[in-house]
Amino acid sequence: MADDKPGPGVDALGRPVVDPTENVKELVDAAIKRLDDLREMGEAHTRELADLRASYDRELRKAESNRIDAIRAVDVGAVNRAAEVAATQAAVLAGQVSATAEAVRTQVAATASAAGAALAAALEPIIKDIQDLRKAQYEAQGVKTQSVETTTRQQFSTGNLLALAGLAVVALIGVVNIAMNMR
Repeated sequence: MADDKPGPGVDALGRPVVDPTENVKELVDAAIKRLDDLREMGEAHTRELADLRASYDRELRKAESNRIDAIRAVDVGAVNRAAEVAATQAAVLAGQVSATAEAVRTQVAATASAAGAALAAALEPIIKDIQDLRKAQYEAQGVKTQSVETTTRQQFSTGNLLALAGLAVVALIGVVNIAMNMR
């Protein structure tokens, strides 16, 4: 085997292989063209599906946007309605507060007037007693016939009576004030 070249080609039966004829070459070219056409059609189909999906996605996004806009419109309407209701309630409450304040003012004025009359009626006998005590004190001072010690005792007891009357007036005023504050 000096020659490294292979021998002529043979088929399975051992016959020499002949180059393909023009007919086979045309069939191979047609098959290749058919494969190319199928590949191009597959790519076109893939592009068409992608375009359909993109179109469908756009429609879905638009529908979702419209749905969200509708929800927002309802929310805005609800907020506006709630604001209107709150404003109406505030106006009603303001009227009620004003009416209540006026009623309380009237009641306080009537109570103060009644308390003033009651205080004047309660103080009238005390004031009369104080005037009587002063009269008695002036009369006692006018009389010079009594001894100094007796005069001192009378003035001391008159002063005590005046102080007690003053304390009674102060206590009565405190009671009236407490009664007015409780109403």
